[in-house]
Amino acid sequence: MPNKKKDTSDQTSRRGFLQATAATSFGAYFSSVAASSAWAADFKSPNEQPGVAFVGAGIRYHTYHGKHALKFGPCIGIADVDGVQLGRAQQVAIDIHRANNRPIVVGAHEDYRRLLDNKEVDVVVIGSVDHWHTKIAIDAMNAGKDVYAEKPLTLTIREGQQILAAMKKTGRVVQVGTQQRTEFAQRFAQAAAMMRDNRVGEVSKVTVCIGGSRDAVTLPKCDPPKSLNWNEWLGQCPMVDYRAQSEIVDTTGWGAGFPFGRAHRYYRWFYEYSGGKLTDWGAHHVDVAMWSLNKLGDDIGKITIDPLDVTHPVEFVDGMPQRDDMFNCATKFNVKCTFADGLDMYVRDNAPKLGFDNGIMFEGNQGRFLVNRGKIVGKPVEMLKDKPLAGDAIGKLYVDDPTGTEGFGEDGFHMKNFMECIKSRKTPASDVQSHHRMLNVCHAINVAMRLGRKVVFDPKTEDFGDDKQANSFVQREQRKGYETSV
Repeated sequence: MPNKKKDTSDQTSRRGFLQATAATSFGAYFSSVAASSAWAADFKSPNEQPGVAFVGAGIRYHTYHGKHALKFGPCIGIADVDGVQLGRAQQVAIDIHRANNRPIVVGAHEDYRRLLDNKEVDVVVIGSVDHWHTKIAIDAMNAGKDVYAEKPLTLTIREGQQILAAMKKTGRVVQVGTQQRTEFAQRFAQAAAMMRDNRVGEVSKVTVCIGGSRDAVTLPKCDPPKSLNWNEWLGQCPMVDYRAQSEIVDTTGWGAGFPFGRAHRYYRWFYEYSGGKLTDWGAHHVDVAMWSLNKLGDDIGKITIDPLDVTHPVEFVDGMPQRDDMFNCATKFNVKCTFADGLDMYVRDNAPKLGFDNGIMFEGNQGRFLVNRGKIVGKPVEMLKDKPLAGDAIGKLYVDDPTGTEGFGEDGFHMKNFMECIKSRKTPASDVQSHHRMLNVCHAINVAMRLGRKVVFDPKTEDFGDDKQANSFVQREQRKGYETSV
């Protein structure tokens, strides 16, 4: 990391600014902010508005983090190792401030630690590339900040253990960005409550479809964009050549605007930086499946993970890709996870015979139903008309019930739940402990797919027993200067 520099640029003190402007615009500023969102009504006084900092200014900043977090407090600053992304994000925050009569003061930094040094920052929202999530989150907690972190929270099983240790040490509030637990018209919460209430009878099978990773193309060596600090982007990962195609292929959709390459929106298709679809959509749908089955404790017994059918775009030897010029995450897969009680959960790219390619299907001896972001359908769902769930069925799913808060189930509620929890110090809906246990299963599935063989994962010991080869993936060697420590 670059040496820390004294922050003397545009980081005007939020509280100092409020004092300086109180005589002229204090009332207008805060009344306008409060009016910007009915949900933020409880955050209308200066002392209740958290100073927000963003680390990572990519697509999630623009589609979710910025617009929802800034309903509750001003943006103190933004950090990103790509200067172009940083500038765009800063302008978005400035525009939001201007629209709400907030001070036009938003810091922009390459080094996220400058935000952590700023006493005006109360909350850090992390939307960086996946392999940076854990280190930034722990550094933020150690600096006394509460954290909203995008999924997946970790790159390895060991990182999850470190985050839990940091939470215990610091007492900070952390919300993971698995918003299916609180948004999407309550479809997933309803599904979980139905399963807890045995609405399919004795469960026979669960199928989780998450899509496959991007098909691979050859990526030539080239110079990184001038705006990108490639060394800092890599962080803990080994130093390698930057690779990217010369032209942009995706002109619309989620990955639009960048050429295929190692960085930006396509990094997720490299195991070095992420976990492919298992830690992308899997972090959402496997979460809902295990949440629904009440299998997020450490007492559920060992899980046998069998990669029935897996296609990688490159050759793997001992779990390691043999080429560095192509995406390497699995593009097609069907993995059977057998829990200690005999229940099978299939994690697949798609299930054509079942008629869906994204979502979770629960099957039992009294029927089956499918849930995804657009619908929840099936006979057990139809039967709710005559036999509805108990009034507290959904609330019981959470450590601290968020269902009584206005907006539950609506877009943006996950951020609101986090902001409410930083005031109440209650447990957010997507707590780190349950996310860690679920994501460990996703990590374990990736280990099985990379090794091309069956593994047995123990949620209690968080390892693969006496399987030395599989255990070598529990943690990774980190590049000097970028190690994560609690």
